[in-house]
Amino acid sequence: MELLPIFSTPVWMSVYPDFEEHKNSFLTCVRNFKEQNPQGENKSNITGYHSPETLQGEAELHPLFQYVCEMALQAVQDLNFVPNNVFLTSAWVNFNDTRECMNSEHIHGEILSGVFYLKAPPESGKFVISNPGLNRLWGGCNLIKEKNQFTGEMMRIEPEEGSILLFPSYLPHSVETNHHDDERISISFNLMVLPEGQVTIPQQQS
Repeated sequence: MELLPIFSTPVWMSVYPDFEEHKNSFLTCVRNFKEQNPQGENKSNITGYHSPETLQGEAELHPLFQYVCEMALQAVQDLNFVPNNVFLTSAWVNFNDTRECMNSEHIHGEILSGVFYLKAPPESGKFVISNPGLNRLWGGCNLIKEKNQFTGEMMRIEPEEGSILLFPSYLPHSVETNHHDDERISISFNLMVLPEGQVTIPQQQS
């Protein structure tokens, strides 16, 4: 009998190469952005702060977002997409700074999504990826002796400062509870991928 592992879920990992050089300016930028937008938004965040999704307009962060787009260009090659253009459509900062902060399971829009860890103290909340190919109601889940690539329900990733995760936007993910009152600061983002020659016209806001 032959086993055919027919499907796989891609996740790309990298480290922003100029992190130590830009860390302080990035921190200043997102803290100023939070101060200018104190109300934030209510998304997957539980008690934490989720900024408006317009952080991509901050000039101080452009070197980071340029690197993210370069990652995305490599990712679409790995996915064997048709010739295309990649656009960063939204970005926001998350502050999980109390013991109650976490992010419930969710997915994003667009084609690719990701997160950059700007400040990540130990025990401040692992990034959890749920297996989109496994139904947790399946009776076989109760029979698993040791989980493997076919039966694992989720993967927990310890965030490291300066690191970037990139993944398909359909991938369910969450953030575990922060276990202390130190700040956990991350920047999340979405990217659209369009075939070459296809142009989008931004909608006017009323």
